[in-house]
Amino acid sequence: MTPESRFTGCIRIQPALNDAECDFLLDVLDSDGTLRGTPTGRGDQDVPFARLAWEPCPEGCCLQWNPYLEDPKWMVESLRFVVDHLLRPGAKGEGHPRLAGFTFDHRASGVVVGRGLGDPTTRLITVEANVVTGSVVPAPCEEVSATYQPARSQGGRFDNVIEFRPRRA
Repeated sequence: MTPESRFTGCIRIQPALNDAECDFLLDVLDSDGTLRGTPTGRGDQDVPFARLAWEPCPEGCCLQWNPYLEDPKWMVESLRFVVDHLLRPGAKGEGHPRLAGFTFDHRASGVVVGRGLGDPTTRLITVEANVVTGSVVPAPCEEVSATYQPARSQGGRFDNVIEFRPRRA
């Protein structure tokens, strides 16, 4: 990947989000407020102090990560918030007056992988049946070996070299 921000993949939402759900998510995106400022996030210490960067597509059938809105380190926590508070059956927002148009009947699944601008860490987010997990993808050996410089001892040899017979002996 180049130094620019690149993400691929999406989180599929079945059934697709309705207009009220898409509008709410877009309002939170545009507000530049944190998830703790949402109706179900206020006063909840388990809600991340992060902005929402999961954007619904125009049809409402998937969510995509927008790396220009938030640091990718918040991908997992913010997606868990969306699923657990707004989408799945039994979500925390069920019955909240501000979320009256929500159906709370969605199933999220998919994979997103990528890294943010200037971030050497590649992240992998997977969702299956509304269960969100994330991990860091290990760097390839070429990148590791290009930055690895083994320590050399005083005599110019590597520390792990054993000299059985001195040279010029």
